[in-house]
Amino acid sequence: MKKIMLSLIAASFLLGSCKQAEEIVRNQNNELADIYATKDGAGSQRLFEPRYSANNDTIYFDIPYFYPVDSDIETDLTKIILRSTVPSDATVSPALGGFMDVSKPFDLSIRSGSGEVNNYVVVSRKVGDLSIKSAKITFGTEEIDAIVNGNDVIFFVVPGTDISSAVLNYKINKHSTASIANESPIDLSQNRSFRVTGIDGVSKTYTLKAQEPSKLEYGVGINRRLWTKTSADLGQGGGQDVSMALSGDYLVVVIRSNPAVYRVYNRQTGTFVQNMVNPIVGNSFMIANDTVGNLLSSSYTARNGRFLMYKYKSPTDANPVKLVDWTNSTSTSVSASDGGIGRRVHVYGDLNSKAVIMATIGNSKSIYRWRVENGNLISNTPELLEYQNVIGATGHMGFYPEAQPVSGESNANYFINYAGDVALVNGGTQQKIAGFSLTPNVVGTSRTGIGFAEFNNAKFMALVKYQASTVTRARLGVFDVTETAKITLPFTDSRYSTLSMYESEDFTTSSNPNSTSDICIGFSPDRERMQVYMLLTGGGILAQEFTKYAP
Repeated sequence: MKKIMLSLIAASFLLGSCKQAEEIVRNQNNELADIYATKDGAGSQRLFEPRYSANNDTIYFDIPYFYPVDSDIETDLTKIILRSTVPSDATVSPALGGFMDVSKPFDLSIRSGSGEVNNYVVVSRKVGDLSIKSAKITFGTEEIDAIVNGNDVIFFVVPGTDISSAVLNYKINKHSTASIANESPIDLSQNRSFRVTGIDGVSKTYTLKAQEPSKLEYGVGINRRLWTKTSADLGQGGGQDVSMALSGDYLVVVIRSNPAVYRVYNRQTGTFVQNMVNPIVGNSFMIANDTVGNLLSSSYTARNGRFLMYKYKSPTDANPVKLVDWTNSTSTSVSASDGGIGRRVHVYGDLNSKAVIMATIGNSKSIYRWRVENGNLISNTPELLEYQNVIGATGHMGFYPEAQPVSGESNANYFINYAGDVALVNGGTQQKIAGFSLTPNVVGTSRTGIGFAEFNNAKFMALVKYQASTVTRARLGVFDVTETAKITLPFTDSRYSTLSMYESEDFTTSSNPNSTSDICIGFSPDRERMQVYMLLTGGGILAQEFTKYAP
């Protein structure tokens, strides 16, 4: 019997060993999904973007001659780092990710797992900066800023104005030259050519023209970049720049050291001016501005601590007024892990007249609301609101929810913004009125940083839209939310362009440990222009201006 059993086992083993292994199917895809260039010390930041030839077989990199562009640090094309994304199972030759000499064209091959090869040629060059940062003309006591629209530098001038001897002032890269001397008189009664030549010898010709503006009755028209500066450019570091606000000619940024430092910059140029007085002892994460430029700073306060808010007339106000001194009596029903207040505080209205202030509580669905009437706080004790439509299994809105009021009236509606939702909320019932489509194309992969303003008979909401789960890339998005029904439009709707008015390029950071960012919105003194500023912690600030004028 034992022999029979052994024979059966042996036969079974021999039969099983004859079973063929499953064939491994190799990936045939050899398309280059993404490529970008960076330099030593920049980590994974996308410093230099590619452009492609018409038939997609040549990749061009126009790399600034100096980087940062306005610095004296010349770019070394023999020490450029290329990073790419290719299909799984594919290989890249030559290998990327380390220093490369890109000063001469070279071949780049993507070989699929199945052996098919896709060949590219990579061509890089150093280029000068041919952009016009700003331009203006002065005549008598008047001054007009230009709008740079493509190759046109347009000065919108009221009919009948004598501009035959206007003085031209402009700002271009310090390594570039121009065909017209700065601060020289020009006759703009006729169009003038203006040529900018970069350090590489390449030129671009603009047309200076005076034009009667076509003023829009509604919404925004031409927009332009005011400036973009990294945290390093702004003298900040360590990923501690967390919020900002506008007042007059100034932009104030909070550095969340202990105690916090309030750094003041020229809002038109990003140039550091001074530090602002901070009466708060301990943590302070937030500063906000009302609709007329008063500033509101606040403490960060754990449960049962003193929550403070101070009102400033301007960044030069050495004696801010204590507006709120309240014990954070947040219910213990809020998650025991937090219950703090002061991470995000927003205001709308005029703090010297009528305004609403809203502050959220960490890891809860709670919002506190203060109201100002006739310049006076109605009560030091806030109203407690509970948002009724929290999305997510936790039942709360995380550490950094935001509630941005949209008016200074009692029961003002507000926008709620947290990881699970972006929505307009009824300020009386705390019920959602309308929510944005929660897709990356619309609101990013996640978001913090929201602002609201009314401009030229329209209502705008601005949002910081993260483009990666690591929150190291973000875009500024500006939406026209005048019509509530449009808030819900998906990206694929033909009307989506009437909701999304602007989206910037990617803005990057290498240090944003708490996933923080901020938005603030201001206006020119004549209210003809609206400026939207986006802060990305550890990355810097992007400033974009919108006008009432159409070309």
